[in-house]
Amino acid sequence: MHKRLSIFILIIFALTLSACSSKDHSIEAEEKKIEPTEQVNKESESDKVEEKEVIIDAPTPPEDTQSLLVYQPGLFAGTFYDDNEAAIEEELAKLPPLKEEDGEEEVKKYWSKLLSLFAEQYPDPKAVVEDWKKGDFGNPDISDPRYEFKENYNVEIILDASGSMAEVIDGKSMMDWAKESIQNFSSNLPKEAKVALRVYGHKGTGSDSDKQLSCSSSELLYEMQTFDEAKLNDALNRFQPSGWTPISESLIQAKEDFANFSGDKNTNIIYLVSDGVETCDGDPIKAAKELAESSVTPILNVIGFNVDGNGQNELKKIAEAADGTYSTVRNVEQLQAEFDRSEEMASKWLNWKVNAESQNIDTVLEREGTIFDYKNEFAEKSSLEIRNLDNAVLFLYKNDQISTEQRNIFKTLRSARYDLTNNAENELYNDLLKLAHESYKEIEKEINEKYKQEN
Repeated sequence: MHKRLSIFILIIFALTLSACSSKDHSIEAEEKKIEPTEQVNKESESDKVEEKEVIIDAPTPPEDTQSLLVYQPGLFAGTFYDDNEAAIEEELAKLPPLKEEDGEEEVKKYWSKLLSLFAEQYPDPKAVVEDWKKGDFGNPDISDPRYEFKENYNVEIILDASGSMAEVIDGKSMMDWAKESIQNFSSNLPKEAKVALRVYGHKGTGSDSDKQLSCSSSELLYEMQTFDEAKLNDALNRFQPSGWTPISESLIQAKEDFANFSGDKNTNIIYLVSDGVETCDGDPIKAAKELAESSVTPILNVIGFNVDGNGQNELKKIAEAADGTYSTVRNVEQLQAEFDRSEEMASKWLNWKVNAESQNIDTVLEREGTIFDYKNEFAEKSSLEIRNLDNAVLFLYKNDQISTEQRNIFKTLRSARYDLTNNAENELYNDLLKLAHESYKEIEKEINEKYKQEN
């Protein structure tokens, strides 16, 4: 009896354990069923967050010649893809992959972003006319009194000595290249001409603690005088790239540098060389306008030395405020070429001053030569831009960021971009050829009406 009772108790105990175990497994199974659902929800929420973050924001692509000329150059403008491949592809890899179902509208937004990275700075046709003025310096047909022959010829160079000028190009710092160009330029001026050198941002460092010191450092190191090699070299050796960028203060001080050289008897030329924008909270556009409206009436030439797209736009506004000229240079050859233009003007001034006979130059043929150069520059920029865009699209395709169908849409957009730049090139070329045969009054009126640029 006791034996049977024991067996019965053991059976009951075993059944209880089995039921508990089965219940535990059931709970565990339920938990396992819930976990994937929760994981899906989490992933779904994550996807939603990611989708919100994926915003491709870029300016509207140009649709005509006018908008092409004012479109801001891209981060990689002027750069060959192969020469900067790592940086470019790092930037491209940040772009979110398009979804398989994304069609033409989404691809167009993506294309706008690509264009904002690789768009070139196309040359301004108004700059060609400004070059004609310099080439025809002294021509009575020019209505701008700044370009008339006058008793004296004075040039001041305002040089950026901020810390960024220490960047190395072709084995030398930008500062060393600039100093070399200034030496060459000054030594080639007629001995009757005068030259001055003002430097800014050469004190302190780029740190916040030195901002006040650096922003107040704008100094006339070589006063307006005829060229003296030893004195100029001594001035050039007294500074190195150092601090901040007080452009506004330097333009204000430049007006004082020319206090004894009024524009009615002096041709006054200023070269502002900078690799960046104002960083000292000044207003260089206002300062440039006030300088232009003063009795100095200078010809202000702003040179952006290896400057980025935003910098180009800001420096260009400074030049425009003074009715001056702006140019971007990437190397020492281009920088020297800008200075050489003033040397040519100075030579013409000297010929006039000593009553030498003017050279018998066919003005129209000279202008046509500059127009051809303009057309070539435009074509080179278009070619570089298209090559870079092609390489970028290929990378995105190989990196699985776009599909084959989407790549084909990119190819169509690329062809449209090429057609736009090519048509703009021919339009501007033909317009300039027509202008080459007109007087300056007609030229200025027509080109300002057609290519007035609103930034």
